[in-house]
Amino acid sequence: MAPVGFAVSDVLAADSPAAVERLLSADVVFHSPVADYTGRADVAHLLATIARCVHDVREGHGFLDGGRSATEFTGRVGDQAVDGVLIQRIDADGLLAEATLLLRPLAALRTAVGLMRDALAAAPLPSAG
Repeated sequence: MAPVGFAVSDVLAADSPAAVERLLSADVVFHSPVADYTGRADVAHLLATIARCVHDVREGHGFLDGGRSATEFTGRVGDQAVDGVLIQRIDADGLLAEATLLLRPLAALRTAVGLMRDALAAAPLPSAG
C-alpha cells in the first residue's frame, strides 16, 4: 500500500526546493489560499518559499479518508500564531500528486500572503523565467 501522506515538515522543507522536489510527482498540483499551481519545479519552489514564511511548525492530528490525508499543524507567521491543515493525495508511485494548504486566522493568512508576494518577487517561480 502506498503511503498516505508526508510529514508537514517534509513538505514544507525550508532548506531548498530540491529537498521537497524529490517527494513530488511530475504533474503535481498545489492549491494555495491564493491560487493553484502545477508542475514539480514551481510547486517545489512554492513549498520551500512557504516554509520560510511559516515557521515553528508543529504537527497535530492526522486524518485519512480514502486516498487523501489531512494533517493539522500550528506555527507562526511573523509574530502571529497560525493554525493550518495540509491535505495530500499520494499517487501510486508514492509521490505527492496533489496538496492543499489551509491557514487561519485571516490576519495571519494576510501576513503570509504578503510575505509570499515579496518572496516571489525576489525569487520568481521557475516557469516565470
